[in-house]
Amino acid sequence: MSDIGSINLRWAFALVDGLVAGGVHRVVISPGSRSTPLALACHQHPAVHTWVQVDERSAGFFALGLALADGAPVGVVCTSGTAPAHWYPAVIEANQAGVPLVLLSADRPPELQDCGANQTVDQVRLFGTHTRAFHALGPADGAETSLDHAFATGRKAARQTRQPLSGPVHINIALREPLVPTNGLP
Repeated sequence: MSDIGSINLRWAFALVDGLVAGGVHRVVISPGSRSTPLALACHQHPAVHTWVQVDERSAGFFALGLALADGAPVGVVCTSGTAPAHWYPAVIEANQAGVPLVLLSADRPPELQDCGANQTVDQVRLFGTHTRAFHALGPADGAETSLDHAFATGRKAARQTRQPLSGPVHINIALREPLVPTNGLP
């Protein structure tokens, strides 16, 4: 499989499969270009119920409310740049109240970092000490080991939202263009 967009989508499905294996069945999505593979994987996954909230701040608090209602982890997806920073108040609330959230922020790949690319923000450990864990996933490749790693990271992150102390976990996900398959979606 040489189409980067197809690889991105397959890899995003592996990550979402891992989240589901770890107990995430609800995801709030703030759509954006860079997060398209993640949004599609969540929306198309049969075990995931999705909501769309265009405003990231609202999405963060909506996800917080969903997770607070029953204690099950909820995912929240956004694009790169300043978008994940809008979650910050909800992340602090989730941290203080012990609410399980999985924060899935799309990001630019390494070659577009620190070179003046538009809408590029350092998203690594963006939420500092307000998360239980942080995972940085490099750009997808077609290798089975990459898919296995994406799955394992999703499962681990979902579990970390509840153990040993409930709260938010951040996964920052670098994605290369083209973001989706050039020959159309499956």
